[in-house]
Amino acid sequence: MNIRLVWTVFTTLLEGVGIAFLGLWLLPQIDFQLPLWVILLAEAVLLVSSVYFYHVGTVTLDQKPRTGSETIIGSSAVVVESVNPKGMIRLDGELWEAVTSGVSIPRGGEVVVVGRDKMRLWVKPK
Repeated sequence: MNIRLVWTVFTTLLEGVGIAFLGLWLLPQIDFQLPLWVILLAEAVLLVSSVYFYHVGTVTLDQKPRTGSETIIGSSAVVVESVNPKGMIRLDGELWEAVTSGVSIPRGGEVVVVGRDKMRLWVKPK
């Protein structure tokens, strides 16, 4: 079972017990009566907000990274300085040093990034 779901259910139940304790026992001890519908409304708001935030959190945490080498590999780029076997390419508006294996790629050609080694990208013709 998913630990996030277990934690959400546990904390929601704990908060619900706290609201019920506050509204049904603690506040009447100091002569402050809350109608039952107010307590039930608070419990309903807690339940709905817990489900909503569980959904938003799960969607956010399950997303793949949008930065770093994971997004660079497979991207298309344009050759700025011929790659034979080293050269420069423009990828998403940034200049990168590129290396290819064997094939010369002229200026203006399109390449696909197939790997990365620190700040150098390995490319092949598109």
